[in-house]
Amino acid sequence: MKLSYISNIKLSESSGGVSGKNYATIQQLKRNFKITDYCYLNPKPDLFAKISSKLTRLLGFKGKYYFFSNHRLNKINKQFYNSKKRGDIYFFLGFTSWIHIKPDKPYYCFNDASFATYVDVYNDKTEFLSNDLERIYQKEKIWLTNAKKVFFTSKWSLEQTKKDYNLLGNNFLNIGVGGFIDLPKKDKYTSGFNFLFISREFVPKGGAVVAKAFTKVKAQHPKAQLWIVGDTPPEEILDQEGVVYKGFFNKSIQAEYAQLIKSFEQAFCLVHPTIKDTTTLVISELAYFGCPAIASNKFAIPEFVLPKKSGLLIDNPNDYFEVADKMCYMIENKKEYSQMREFTRQNAIENNTWDKVGERLLNYMK
Repeated sequence: MKLSYISNIKLSESSGGVSGKNYATIQQLKRNFKITDYCYLNPKPDLFAKISSKLTRLLGFKGKYYFFSNHRLNKINKQFYNSKKRGDIYFFLGFTSWIHIKPDKPYYCFNDASFATYVDVYNDKTEFLSNDLERIYQKEKIWLTNAKKVFFTSKWSLEQTKKDYNLLGNNFLNIGVGGFIDLPKKDKYTSGFNFLFISREFVPKGGAVVAKAFTKVKAQHPKAQLWIVGDTPPEEILDQEGVVYKGFFNKSIQAEYAQLIKSFEQAFCLVHPTIKDTTTLVISELAYFGCPAIASNKFAIPEFVLPKKSGLLIDNPNDYFEVADKMCYMIENKKEYSQMREFTRQNAIENNTWDKVGERLLNYMK
């Protein structure tokens, strides 16, 4: 069967995150479909709407969600109908960008969250006009209802969408998500209490909390270290004893990718007390290496961090005492930790790779 693929990500981008998911999804679809067209549709936001919304909010008033203004959504719709599409079916990456499109053929879509979920997690809803948000909610609700199948990266995001949009979700399916890193042949960890914190946003992902927790851990276990990868932490954290900033690594650069792999191979435990997230890919990526995680008991994280099997869950991600206690647990319970490493790797490889995601995706589409 022929398939037209529609995305707001360029096919040349495949470093990770949304671009990595885009690339991986296409590779899985190629196993069963002939992809006849790759439709890249991503017009710039309406400049007037953008300035107006930001200025209004700076003045203390509610603004409109300019990125999904009617003007921009209509431009996407026009681009879609002007593009050449030879597929028997359509496959859309994401949801919200396409809500003004009324496809003339059966269509499928895949995303980690609905617009309503995204706004709840990443935005302050009080900054936006409720009727403007409702405009987008209602259009997305209809668009999802009319889809042949709607694929989600987690059960949590699927259930949130059903709840937010008051839908039965009979066409909703959770297929999971994979990490964007090569699967190692074995767990190469040897020794050391090298706790790893990795993020593109140091504070929202819990970096400051981890740093505070680490001071308590270091006092009890002097050999412990905190490795930080990604966004550069503040100087006062870099000056803490035992803190090692590894740097920001671009996976598309071979030398940097190799350095990242070395950090992953010798990581003792990932610490991720995030307060802004949906599906955390780094948990699965570290799990391939056997590295368990200490992470927030929020979002889709409990689907990937199974308590005392593949890690520990944090009830209050702002409580550095709780984080420190769980870090100490990992050090002090050697037998349980060893069992966690074995289960973490096995579970991730058996359930949370892109090949496994692809199997579920293709079986549901058949």
